[in-house]
Amino acid sequence: MAADADSPYDALWKEYSRGFRDFDDMSLGRWMAQTLGQFEGKSWRLSHPLMGAYRLAAQIAHERQIWLQRIVPAPRGYPESACCRAPLLPLLTRDMRDAGLICQHCSETLVPFEELPAPIHDDLNAWAEKYAPLHAVAHWDDEQRKAGDYEKAFEDAAEQVESLLVEAGRQLAPKMLDVYPTIIWEDHDECLEIRPEDIRLGEKE
Repeated sequence: MAADADSPYDALWKEYSRGFRDFDDMSLGRWMAQTLGQFEGKSWRLSHPLMGAYRLAAQIAHERQIWLQRIVPAPRGYPESACCRAPLLPLLTRDMRDAGLICQHCSETLVPFEELPAPIHDDLNAWAEKYAPLHAVAHWDDEQRKAGDYEKAFEDAAEQVESLLVEAGRQLAPKMLDVYPTIIWEDHDECLEIRPEDIRLGEKE
């Protein structure tokens, strides 16, 4: 297999995207506008199936410049993003201090971290300061791993990060709805082997 060949996962998502590629521009734009209307006022897991479908549609819409051409109007509650002029749809990730909030239409920085309004900025900064050293455990070098019980350190870090991701879903993301029409939050950490199904929000979800 060639080194640059698609992984089975990538190939599967390409197969999924064919359904949207069969849409004409107007149909695709209308589907996205209607779906954004359903997203509004809620925080969404990145792993949610509907969000996965929307992200596939958004990639194709970006290629075709559907939002840039104003083929369909965006829902009223969504301001225009500065990066690609699509409706503002931000993703909150653990890398927010470096990457800011990420646009789900063009994958560029939508809102730089330093431009986030207070008190959201302060809340997210405090959360990220707790998260960063825990995530770093997954990337310890050989010397660090030999210095102590790495397996226990890894398990402890993963357990604490699970709690922080629950906090992101229950507390941080909902607070951001005071500023943004909807917010998507990253609900996994592949480096610490934390999957979306490990993050249980219970009745508050």
